[in-house]
Amino acid sequence: MVASLGGRLQKWTTPRLRLLVGCGAAAGIASAYNAPIAGAVFIAEIVLGSLAMEIFGPLVFSSVIATLTVRGFLGPDPLYKIPAFQLNRNWEIGPYLLLGLSAGLLAPWFIRLLRATEEWAGRIAAPVYIKMCVGGLIVGGLAILHPEVCGNGYSVVSGVLRGEWLWQALAVILIFKVLATTATFGSGAVGGVFTPTLFIGASLGFLFGTGTNHLLGHFSVNPSAFALVGMGAFLAAATHAPIMAIVMIFEITLDYQIILPLMLACVVAYYTSVSIEKQSIYAEALKRKGAGDYRRQLAELHVRDIMKPKPLTISPKAGFSEIAEKFVQTRWSSSPETSYTIPSR
Repeated sequence: MVASLGGRLQKWTTPRLRLLVGCGAAAGIASAYNAPIAGAVFIAEIVLGSLAMEIFGPLVFSSVIATLTVRGFLGPDPLYKIPAFQLNRNWEIGPYLLLGLSAGLLAPWFIRLLRATEEWAGRIAAPVYIKMCVGGLIVGGLAILHPEVCGNGYSVVSGVLRGEWLWQALAVILIFKVLATTATFGSGAVGGVFTPTLFIGASLGFLFGTGTNHLLGHFSVNPSAFALVGMGAFLAAATHAPIMAIVMIFEITLDYQIILPLMLACVVAYYTSVSIEKQSIYAEALKRKGAGDYRRQLAELHVRDIMKPKPLTISPKAGFSEIAEKFVQTRWSSSPETSYTIPSR
């Protein structure tokens, strides 16, 4: 918001203003999650749609400055402190692959749930503020029963990663969080989907790890590690940005041992998700605000589809009747005055 306001006051051109807003957003994400690389990659990959250095360089600069500023006050510790992870046996990679597959199957349904709720709310003939009030009442009612559904879910996710939650209680919180996010999104209220996506992914991963423990018996696995990988897998599946998801989870934990199962789960989740749902969760948000995702249409567009191979030209000696006849017989709305006509091939 600050970047947009400053750019408009300076009357910057649209491309420069767009990059400035992207730099502000990258700085915000980097400072909120202590993840400068992920902040820059997130904006470049999802919002601006380009990793060219003309764009990525300023994003990196903004993310680094924001992160250094925050670390000056809060220190360099990662966002989540988790027990040391270790992949003890190579076969353990199999359950992580299945976790990625599960996240890839569930994320499209979460996206479609948000879309269906928004469409249903759009058919209701009521002012926007009334819809927001109804959404607030729903979220408030859920918060009375379980206050953990409010906020960014940091305390719950931290507890999950430390193994402090029972799976039964976490399953209830997960359902309530999905309902609260859906009510907020559908009512048109201001609220993001990034942190709820991390929350849902961590909960799904923990529940998956707990179920794996029950199935394997004495070959136990760490549900907290599954929660961490689940965060990345569900984020990759929902945003269609696996690189950003991998970098994000690594940066908020600074645990390199998690990188192998994390990479595998994120890639599997991404491919599974895009095979079911072509639109990412942020494409839905852009469409909701009237922006839409134009990158796919531009990628499929050829020059021959928009070019006009035979331009209309008018001789300086042409009379009014000749000029009028040419404009009537063609779809051109303007024409250069020239004594040379480009020959047709």
